[in-house]
Amino acid sequence: MSPDLTCLRSWKRMLRGWGRILFLCLLGAVAAIGVRALIESAGSVMHTRYAPVDVPPQSDSARHEREREERERQGRVVLEKEK
Repeated sequence: MSPDLTCLRSWKRMLRGWGRILFLCLLGAVAAIGVRALIESAGSVMHTRYAPVDVPPQSDSARHEREREERERQGRVVLEKEK
């Protein structure tokens, strides 16, 4: 082989190595930016305050009304026994 050919091959090898290093650095930078964006978006969601919404009360079912009346009656019985 001629010296020019081996010199050319070594330059190609060296450029290929630097290209790989540059590619890995760029890939790491893109990954870091992506992680930072995810962290910032999660942080902004944590600090978002939602205004309370007035929801009209729904009517209770007959079963729930009976259970509530039963609990109130038992509460009155307990209060009367304590007196």
